[in-house]
Amino acid sequence: MARLSAAGLENFKKATKEKFGNLLPDELLDVYVVAYMDSGNDQQQAVTAMRKSNVYAKYYPGNLNPDGVTTKYNEAEYSQLMDGYKRKLEAVGVNPNVVLTDERKKQLVENIISPDAFGNRINQVYTQVITGVPAVKEFYMKNFGRELTDAEVIVSAIDPSVGEQIINGTVSAAEVVSQNVVRAQIGGGALLSGVEISLDAAEQLRQQGLDPTKARAAFNIAQNVQRAAASQGRSIPNAQDIVEGTQLGSEDDFKLVQNILSQQASQSSAAGGARRTQQGQVQGLIEQ
Repeated sequence: MARLSAAGLENFKKATKEKFGNLLPDELLDVYVVAYMDSGNDQQQAVTAMRKSNVYAKYYPGNLNPDGVTTKYNEAEYSQLMDGYKRKLEAVGVNPNVVLTDERKKQLVENIISPDAFGNRINQVYTQVITGVPAVKEFYMKNFGRELTDAEVIVSAIDPSVGEQIINGTVSAAEVVSQNVVRAQIGGGALLSGVEISLDAAEQLRQQGLDPTKARAAFNIAQNVQRAAASQGRSIPNAQDIVEGTQLGSEDDFKLVQNILSQQASQSSAAGGARRTQQGQVQGLIEQ
């Protein structure tokens, strides 16, 4: 294969990545592309070179057989396997990234543990632990001066090494909770304040760092801003934009909210002044 121009190389890499289902990280993709071109378009040689590279184990721990060339699973199968493990942990409210370290992935793959078998083990631990959560929490409070969340109790039982990290503070409560749970907390906070948001919106807010414990208050503010905008004859901004402006540092959204609230304050002051003139006393700001 002739050497490609920069644009041609990027197009070829994009096509190759799509061919592998967008599963290859850039480091491995680069190894594959170079080997493919150097071998005269031999896909098998390129795959072998990729798997023999010193970065393969970083992305697919445990997948290489002892010969260092063949694998237990192809890359698509390996990714599906990891997704299966993650779903089993998320089902009990635990963040899979805390439990599925590279070493644990390696152990699971090398021992050919299926997601269902892994899930059965997780469920057994969950069943054993969940009824004793109050007692475990009480023990931790007495001995470590720290109140654990349900998720922390569960993940500590699943993986005692994570429990040690929780105690010494290297793993936080927020890190232990499944992302699905955090999304649900954000969406639930919105619903409790009378605002309905999509799953995508909840995920975007989660990724931007919205504290789920503050979601309800944030959406209460959003609802008040929307009411004010409506009373001013403005286009009503959506709740997500308002939360991003008031809670997450979006400058454009913050300016929009500021303008709405400034006009509301101005109108309230004017109305209050008129009433003070007519009645000789201050009645307070009028809620819009």
